[in-house]
Amino acid sequence: MDRQTLLQLWNEAETKGLWHAPWSKSLSGLTPAEAAWKPSPQRHSIWQIVNHMIFWREHELRNLVGKKPDESEINRRNWEEPNSPTDGAWSATLARFAETHRQIAEAIANEKNSIERLCYLMPHDSYHVGQAMYVRALQGLPPIE
Repeated sequence: MDRQTLLQLWNEAETKGLWHAPWSKSLSGLTPAEAAWKPSPQRHSIWQIVNHMIFWREHELRNLVGKKPDESEINRRNWEEPNSPTDGAWSATLARFAETHRQIAEAIANEKNSIERLCYLMPHDSYHVGQAMYVRALQGLPPIE
């Protein structure tokens, strides 16, 4: 995939949606309790799914500058649960999600960066947003689109 097409798809997935609801709308309007809700104890919440997406976005951004996380960070942060499901904590997570989206878009646009690994974030994030949409449905929340 060429850089310009990847950048267009990356941004459209966030704002317009591709074959799915826009990533930004899939998370908007959720309360902290809804974001932290799990269908069962061994399953992930929307909040954990979002933290997982943020983790791998940040992982790839670090890779671009030659920084690798240690194994303990991957194990600790990959599916991180919220410490306290408050409005402020959920807002901070959403802000971090938006910021990592912007940073990935900048990284894709930068001709100096290889997009070889960045292109995998598109299907990864689309898959996980689909999971978040399903967890919304399991809670009886209305569909986005």
